[in-house]
Amino acid sequence: MPTNLVQEIQGLYGPFTLSERVLQKIWLRQDFAKDQLRTNQGQLLEVKDPGRWNFQEGPDFKEACLLIDGEAVQGDVEVHFSVSDWLLHDHQSNPNFDQVVLHVVLHTPEASEASARTSRGAIPALLSLLPILEHDLEAYATDEALLALEQVDDLEWVAHFLELSLAERVEKLNELALVRWRQKLKFATKRLLSVGWDEACHQFCLEVLGYARNRAPMARLALEYPLAAFRSQSLGVDRLYGEQIGKWRLNGLRPANHPLKRLEQYSMLIERHPQWPQALKHTLRQINLASGLDTTANVRQALNTYCVCDQLRLGVFSGILSASRFHTLMVDAFLPLATAAGQLDGVPLWMHWWPGDVPEGLERFLKQAQVTTQQQARTNGLLQGALALFLERGTEVA
Repeated sequence: MPTNLVQEIQGLYGPFTLSERVLQKIWLRQDFAKDQLRTNQGQLLEVKDPGRWNFQEGPDFKEACLLIDGEAVQGDVEVHFSVSDWLLHDHQSNPNFDQVVLHVVLHTPEASEASARTSRGAIPALLSLLPILEHDLEAYATDEALLALEQVDDLEWVAHFLELSLAERVEKLNELALVRWRQKLKFATKRLLSVGWDEACHQFCLEVLGYARNRAPMARLALEYPLAAFRSQSLGVDRLYGEQIGKWRLNGLRPANHPLKRLEQYSMLIERHPQWPQALKHTLRQINLASGLDTTANVRQALNTYCVCDQLRLGVFSGILSASRFHTLMVDAFLPLATAAGQLDGVPLWMHWWPGDVPEGLERFLKQAQVTTQQQARTNGLLQGALALFLERGTEVA
């Protein structure tokens, strides 16, 4: 039956929490590469019907219809993080699991790990998801956490959070935000050392333009085609988009977030401003906030005094991006990258910067928690802290 067991997974920006429910949804939606699908035992596998999601005792999915090496097989499917979870949950002695014909796990088992066996001694076929996922796990986890935002009134841990004093709520969110900052800074430093400033800007920009659903295919394009290839204007957005057909996640996307639209924007940026990473570095280097600017009003006043945002969005990025996506680029990519490069002290900027693209549920949560009011401005730090809270706890709810 569906459970709320969770596991900590190492992501691009640090560890995040993933629940078995997310894996079950991946199986239900068949959200993985299905061409020439094979079990871990080497059998050709075709899924005719993933089965009925079981909310009672017993296997996670009932009455699945499969073809295994061309032979029709009907039975149940059980989903786990690892093969060892079968023994951990004592399924080998539970007759309710005797009809399991496929054991779906996230991690590929070691050769020494014992296979799952039913109480009758049968060994179900085994399928490892991680090698065949078409999107990164962090995107799945974020989707699940953001879905939980739509039911904030029903989350028990939210009620407990709201029992804290306002000062404690703000302190908790700021602490979590700084954890995310350190994770982003660490990753930015690693990328900067690996590929240098220009290429890191190129890779980060395409990834963030792919948010939230299409970061992985955008990242693949950035790795396959460096900045010089984009500058040559020989690639073409239709070609780039076509190379990732089948890997884009298009359901529920707003037109502005369609990956073809984002690729067109990036191509336009390169055409208008081929040296944009160097222009970005030059502009960021000029940001020199006086010490002690530790309030949102003071930080933003200092930025506005020097027209920093206008210089960046309208100058470096030629006004191509909306304000919200520009701010997302700043907080998720360029402020950590510039800090890693020693261009500026990004912590106060990052904490008090304007938020980028924000899910409605996250806005509602912060208002419900009375963290953002007419007197208290919305800041990236508060929103990052809230997102960290949901990534940490949001996937644990029923």
